[in-house]
Amino acid sequence: MSICCADIPRLPGLESITFRAGLTGGQRIVRWPYVAENDSIQAWISGGELVFITGINHCRTEQNLCLLVQEAVNSNVAGMVILTGPEFIQYIPNSVLELANKHQLPVLEQPYSLKMVLVTEVISNAIVQDNLLGKSVKLFLTKLINGFDQASELIHLRAGDLGISDTNSFATFAVRISHLDQNIEDSNHQLLHLHHELEQHLGSILKRRDIDWPVLTYEKDLLAIWPVTEDTTELYDELEQVLNLLQKQFPLLALCIGVSERKTGLDKLADATEQARQALQFAVKHQHQRIFFYEQLGIARLYAAIPNRGLLSDFCKQHLGELCFARDTSTLEMKSTLNHYFNHFGHQQQTADAMGIHRNTLRYRLNRIEQRLGYSLQDSFLRLNLQNALLIEQILFHHHDIEEQADSLISPND
Repeated sequence: MSICCADIPRLPGLESITFRAGLTGGQRIVRWPYVAENDSIQAWISGGELVFITGINHCRTEQNLCLLVQEAVNSNVAGMVILTGPEFIQYIPNSVLELANKHQLPVLEQPYSLKMVLVTEVISNAIVQDNLLGKSVKLFLTKLINGFDQASELIHLRAGDLGISDTNSFATFAVRISHLDQNIEDSNHQLLHLHHELEQHLGSILKRRDIDWPVLTYEKDLLAIWPVTEDTTELYDELEQVLNLLQKQFPLLALCIGVSERKTGLDKLADATEQARQALQFAVKHQHQRIFFYEQLGIARLYAAIPNRGLLSDFCKQHLGELCFARDTSTLEMKSTLNHYFNHFGHQQQTADAMGIHRNTLRYRLNRIEQRLGYSLQDSFLRLNLQNALLIEQILFHHHDIEEQADSLISPND
């Protein structure tokens, strides 16, 4: 749903523009065309531009062109277009192309005979039209993931108006930053910037896969619609590649993915989103498995299907007591200890080894937990209820977040 560098030679009238280097970065999104008229471009660009180098007002030596490539990389521009002809820049030096390939920066070549006024007009119009269509599609899909109540026939008609198909099978996957560096957590501006960059990079991955669906946002999660066939055996490998690409681009972030069941029809998008986010809750909770499928939830799917959230919440409060929904450091440590303890079938030495703590430390924690709960973990029936309560709590967590946010918006005087 965005114009990228690889699209430029495909636009009507721009067929004479050719790719010369950095083809692996061809899916970089073009925010706007910019014609460079200065010796340096660093002070005049902010990222995402397609920079045109004409050589008309400044003599562009091989050294200067390499400098411009380096500045373009540092400023995260979409790509560069170098105009060549007999009068100014006769050819693009190999050193420039090699540097661009090294940094995966798209470099295209444009003949001087192709007028700049036509080029910038075609690109600008394509960006504007694409943005308008993209926003319409994004708004339509956002309404659907929020459970906007529409008949499937109306959804089908609206999808047709927007030029998208709602008859193909898909899975929705949700991506979340599960852990952040403390310095990033303390900076809202930096966090928003990272989230935006993550959204842009995920969008470029989808585009490389010829997936036209835009990346959607739902609270703190990014959502993507991934086409699937009846045979979903390759889906895990495909999404693992996506996660690895994102992780490579953002090595300081811990990322997790939750995946829905296979669905057909956009009227199922809200259900798919809910399933993906439920699976994501478990991926975040169990860091050893960064991709979690809804089908893997087992008995948790039965709990998730119970419409009476109050009934589930009461069960959690009954068996978890004051630990229920609490998020202070001490309580989170207790619940993590319990999960490890249950995952190792109550074997204390294996639990201690898995957690990297001494067995005496584990015993001390378990004693404190029993004091907080008010009953013994030796009772197998109570232990089973407690394990299920922890499982249900994970399902309810994002619903509990929503309720807290709503409560915080109600002033005491209302």
